[in-house]
Amino acid sequence: MVVRKLQRESLQPGGQVLKPQPYEEIRVYEGIAERTGVRFERSEVRRREGYCESLTALIRKARASGDGTFYLPLDQWPAETEQLELRKPWVVMS
Repeated sequence: MVVRKLQRESLQPGGQVLKPQPYEEIRVYEGIAERTGVRFERSEVRRREGYCESLTALIRKARASGDGTFYLPLDQWPAETEQLELRKPWVVMS
């Protein structure tokens, strides 16, 4: 008898199978986003307020709500980057 470990996969409306995607916890404090190293599955964070599908969504939500905890897919964070500055100083052009 062969026993297989089945991973739960959900069906997208188009009939495509979505595999579980790991998300990473991101903390934003005073305009700087840092990875915490804590990972979650999509099903654990998708209904939370800090759930983001892309880095653009993270930046938009962080600017709107300020400091907090957000969740971003692992492949969306820039490679070899520990922290991101979300607020850039204005450059005056005259």
